[in-house]
Amino acid sequence: MTPRIKLSAAVLVLATTLASGCGLGTGTNTTSRVRLFNALVNGPVAGASFVQRGVPLNIASPVLYGGMSPGSSAVTPPQYYTVVSGGSSITGSGVNTDVYAYPSISGSTLAQEQSFLMDPHTAGATDGTYTIAVAGITGSLTAPPTLFRFIDAAPTISGTTPTTFLRVINLAPDTVGTTGLSVDSNNQPITGLTNIGYGAPSTSSNYAPIQIIGGSSLSLSIRFGAANQVVSTATSISTVNLLVGHAYTLFLIGEVNPANGAPALDAVLTEDE
Repeated sequence: MTPRIKLSAAVLVLATTLASGCGLGTGTNTTSRVRLFNALVNGPVAGASFVQRGVPLNIASPVLYGGMSPGSSAVTPPQYYTVVSGGSSITGSGVNTDVYAYPSISGSTLAQEQSFLMDPHTAGATDGTYTIAVAGITGSLTAPPTLFRFIDAAPTISGTTPTTFLRVINLAPDTVGTTGLSVDSNNQPITGLTNIGYGAPSTSSNYAPIQIIGGSSLSLSIRFGAANQVVSTATSISTVNLLVGHAYTLFLIGEVNPANGAPALDAVLTEDE
């Protein structure tokens, strides 16, 4: 059974011209696969709208705090939606990306606009698959609201492997300037999933391999900072069932030491492949 830890799904409706790339790019490889994630502390209760090149991406519904749009499902691969790729490492130009309080798609942004390099997705040739997240603390100077782009380059997985793959992304803003967060399995550090800094994925977007014995579950826990303080998450991760031959991302959001009404540290698990 595919695990879900506070997993949110939304159905997106895109214009035909956006899905096809007509008039918004050149050549046959003009689209990238993108999903959206909201980890903004003390952001709008109604959620966020993401916009690229002036085109709203989550038209049908807001991306709520701790939510993803579109969400992963029991179907593999996850149901990504397609956006036009406005830039690449070849051209050196990026895709202008903004985030607003839903349902606004213009005006005052929740975070500073970013221009993200996004290569096209070509099946069997280039990955071109990304997560775009907004994180930080509304009104904070230490960890201001920020847009992040993560490359979802899940490893090529053999159907017979007894291994699952896990990536951790630290979006807990009060870990700025610290050694970050680490993930243990059965109270033992997981190689590649230690000292993950804020706004960064573990091991440069790579996924750590974890052996699964006899379909057993994992007992995960989080440690914070140089003192290795054990921190609980609002959603328990003491029993997590990850399927062999699949890849997952564990997003850590909220605050380790909540202040000013901020939510406590929490975990959002999504299946990437």
